[in-house]
Amino acid sequence: MNRPYDWYDQAAVALLSDLQGWRLRAIERVELSSALWSERDREIYVKPMTQVMSEIDVRNKGCDWQKALARHRTPTGNLDLVLPIAELPKIPLLDLTITVAGNPVYRIAKDEGARIEAGHVIHLGKMADVIPQKTPPHLLDFLASLFYCPSYPYQAIWERYHRFSMANFDSWMERAIHDAQYEYLASEWRQFPFDVANYYSQWRKLAQRIAKVAQGYVVQDFLSGAENPLIALPYLFREIRKQDRGAGRTMGAGDIQLLLELLCVALEEADLRASRGDIAAGKFISAYFGYGYRWMAFAKCSVPIDRPFAITLKEKRAIYFTPDSRKRMSLLEHWRKEAWQMVAFADAETNHVSVTISDTSVRLRHRPTVKDEVLRDIRNTVDEEANTFELYLRYDSSPYRPERIYIKCPLRLTRLHSGMLWVTMAITAFGIYLLLSRGLEAVPETPARGSSLVARGLTAKDASLILVPVAFAASFLLVRDTSTLSSFIRRIRQSILLFELFALLVIAFIFIAIYQLRAG
Repeated sequence: MNRPYDWYDQAAVALLSDLQGWRLRAIERVELSSALWSERDREIYVKPMTQVMSEIDVRNKGCDWQKALARHRTPTGNLDLVLPIAELPKIPLLDLTITVAGNPVYRIAKDEGARIEAGHVIHLGKMADVIPQKTPPHLLDFLASLFYCPSYPYQAIWERYHRFSMANFDSWMERAIHDAQYEYLASEWRQFPFDVANYYSQWRKLAQRIAKVAQGYVVQDFLSGAENPLIALPYLFREIRKQDRGAGRTMGAGDIQLLLELLCVALEEADLRASRGDIAAGKFISAYFGYGYRWMAFAKCSVPIDRPFAITLKEKRAIYFTPDSRKRMSLLEHWRKEAWQMVAFADAETNHVSVTISDTSVRLRHRPTVKDEVLRDIRNTVDEEANTFELYLRYDSSPYRPERIYIKCPLRLTRLHSGMLWVTMAITAFGIYLLLSRGLEAVPETPARGSSLVARGLTAKDASLILVPVAFAASFLLVRDTSTLSSFIRRIRQSILLFELFALLVIAFIFIAIYQLRAG
């Protein structure tokens, strides 16, 4: 955040403001390969920049592409740009590789990307007429800190309070949020040139109003700076102090009050207008809260000006079996085994997404459910949708489709693997029943020395016939080599089978011990 807002940022904002204006097609392939990671491969096909620069985006009230991008032509005829690549959630990512026009590129730092996101949100706010044309001097830095702020220092404090709160009671949860944020700001007192305690209560009231508006647009996230702006203040003041260096750009408590009030009023006004069908207001408020739990990857690159090119992105992304990645799975979610995948689905003229399963022992239980950002079912018709046991496809080109969707993939074992598991569990349970029923009636009161292990009902041959095949089948299913995904799906039944196997062996040893004690 320590560099000035330049023309590269403005061109990136122009591109970010209308992704469908320059992207022809986006194809995303999601492969569920393990219980921890999904492998993603995304291709974006881009129009020739000469065509893009000749168009005027009427949806953004006359955003002139040619004026925005002509400044970045190089002598070789290419364009040097900071290019928006893809939206990524704020969860663990591995092996992120990006190519543009066939050349590998590297993304810019997240804090620089947050400044572009902040400029984009300000642009949308002005277009919706909820943010004044002349903005306060620190608004860009303030929004950038909300979208980027490292949440880990606050997360440790929040988890301690959340652990001892009753999540089902709003008053208790609100008290936990109040105390956690106050403790965090108090622990970072060195970052502030004033006493936070004197202003916290009035700031907290404004933050509550912002969080209330967020409930209609995103899943609640206590670590999102967009929903909880107070947790970003230490980072903001630290960065402002770096930028200052005698330039007189310091901030005071009054500046924070002004920015919070401006943001609160803008969001409430946009919420009211969006509820009446104002598309511009809806885009502003969706983008603002969206950047609280996701971020846009940007890359500085040189692209051809007179021909189309492609952007490719490959990554490994953490899999979650609950829509809220920060919450523990409930017992019902443990039983259902539903993998949630977030996909950007309106960042090109047409969007294609496919979800496949690489593990041959796992399949889709039924058609995946598609939900919006607040987990409501999306029932809009799409251009194409299909699914099999191993594949789900979705394609759409409608201009006002949801910008982001959650795909809930219900997983289960294939019928063969599931049937083998259920049959083995039933056989093991039947073996336990036989061992108990025959063994309890077989042990004599005072067996003679040297008599058979079982006098009347259970012979050693019978015990072997029960124990050996049942234990072998159960052990084979327990130790067979499987992927982490199939192991996760079968772990409840596998735990039951393991319990049955140990019960079978324990019962057999008990009968032997009883005979030895009575015979001795």
